[in-house]
Amino acid sequence: MKKLATLMTAVVLVMMSATMVSCGESDDYDYYFDLDRALTEYFNRYGDFGTDDRTTADWFDHYYPYASDYDYRSFINAVNADINNSRTTMARYLNGEWEGPLRMYFKNQAGQTVYTDYQVIWHFELSTSSDVKGRGTEYRYNEDEGETRTNFSWCVNGYGGIEISYDPSQSGQDPVNMLIAYNNLDKLSTTQFKGTSVGVNIEEEDDFNLTKRLPQRVKGETTAVAAGKTFGGKKADGKTAPVERNITINNGHR
Repeated sequence: MKKLATLMTAVVLVMMSATMVSCGESDDYDYYFDLDRALTEYFNRYGDFGTDDRTTADWFDHYYPYASDYDYRSFINAVNADINNSRTTMARYLNGEWEGPLRMYFKNQAGQTVYTDYQVIWHFELSTSSDVKGRGTEYRYNEDEGETRTNFSWCVNGYGGIEISYDPSQSGQDPVNMLIAYNNLDKLSTTQFKGTSVGVNIEEEDDFNLTKRLPQRVKGETTAVAAGKTFGGKKADGKTAPVERNITINNGHR
């Protein structure tokens, strides 16, 4: 009887040992990386255009320590695809004609910050639905200065910023470059465009609040862009394109 009890004890110990090994192997084998969940969590944390490579890698390692190199590559490819899709969608939203008030802040000859109010029409032209850039025209008006018309080039950069480069008004003059960084974009939808444009090579800031005046179809398409996602990064905890203010031209504003 004593031998039987000893034998049964040995059998139980062997079974427990086998079970413990089996569980460990099963956890490693059965680990499942949920790509959709990871993307949702990432963009909820860092906004529509993510953050820098090092922070992204650290975030992924922290929250998905058991993920494989293949999982990480799949995640990065999906992040880049999502960002490129957002750039394309933003460009298609911009396509068309926008109208509304713009308040231009700049420094006068005495170095004081002053502002001037305008009514503006921004006309964005996108050549194809897959583009993230194009050409455009700004019509700006107030009673004191009358109406001015300036052509520009524009693009949506990889940070979600909208870069606008106004054509030189005089021969030999440099273009005036303005940036609507994603963190300075309050709202961009199919009907509203609101935010702050900051000078890159000029000391100027423009607050604008525009509504879609004329929806424009992309060449080759028969319908205008349907309403969908609304973009806005003012409160997003993500990266933005750098803004540099180097010189003052044209008495402090364009």
